[in-house]
Amino acid sequence: MQNPAVIPTELNAALVEIQKAAAELYRFTDKLTLLKMVHRVAVKIIQAVDLVQTELKKSDSREEALDALESSISVLFLEEVVDADTMSELEDYILSFAKQLDDEDLIRFLSEIMDKVEIKYNTLLEKTHEFNALLKNELE
Repeated sequence: MQNPAVIPTELNAALVEIQKAAAELYRFTDKLTLLKMVHRVAVKIIQAVDLVQTELKKSDSREEALDALESSISVLFLEEVVDADTMSELEDYILSFAKQLDDEDLIRFLSEIMDKVEIKYNTLLEKTHEFNALLKNELE
């Protein structure tokens, strides 16, 4: 069993926050074909956080935990996801789809859905960015 003092509390809390935000985005986009791009990102983030938490449970010391985080492919993915432009890609996709429609109400509805997805996605990115900043501070 892992010693809770091994991993800084802030990092654990940040991982939990990422997981919550990703789960919320996952639930919101689940089984919605037009939003599958964002849904996939949520799935990948959930998997990455699970892998990071598994890696950390194996650590017997703070140094070992930080080394595991520093060399983790999952942590690298969490760093890269902040820089990805998934929402722009999704907006382009939805706009190209909406241009084919001739229904103002449906276009407005799609815009409202996009706004909600963007809020949830930005929350997820914010939590991920906070984790990345905390980790960077720990590693310095």
